[in-house]
Amino acid sequence: MPLAKATHKATLDVVANPRTEKHITPMQEEFSRLYVCEDISQTEAAVRAGYSKKSAHAMASQLLNGKNYPHVVARVRELRTELSHKYEVTFEGHVKKLAEIRDGAMQNGNYAAAVAAEKSRGQAAGLYIDRKEILHGKIDQMNRDEVMREIKKLQEEYPALALVANGNVVDAEVVEPEKVR
Repeated sequence: MPLAKATHKATLDVVANPRTEKHITPMQEEFSRLYVCEDISQTEAAVRAGYSKKSAHAMASQLLNGKNYPHVVARVRELRTELSHKYEVTFEGHVKKLAEIRDGAMQNGNYAAAVAAEKSRGQAAGLYIDRKEILHGKIDQMNRDEVMREIKKLQEEYPALALVANGNVVDAEVVEPEKVR
């Protein structure tokens, strides 16, 4: 199996001098970083970056407006791209990580976790197909004739069922066994 490529860096690039490198101020850089990396609103990002609480909402809207501050919008886009590469999921990386989990579980004697990891690897590789069928109505709600019609229909649709069930098909007539004398 080929090794997964190292496609991303472990951390985001820190801009030493945002004013010259990205044409934005340090506060705008901090706003961009907070807005992208933290799970907060744009107003909260502006406040944490050092903007006044009174004008934070308006300032955040302006900063994210490409017409007024195109360099800030570009920096936000750049940081989002870095994050998406950092947390990117690839088939090779996913299967490799599942193999590591499986091996660790095996070494610790946790066989259930090892089997689950191996099954997940197989699912990721497409070895298992999960099929679900949603049925409406229950056999309990059907009368005998309806059940027999469904059995016949299934046997016609799937001839292998008829071959397996040959001799086991329930006839509509019930014959009482003869008494032995």
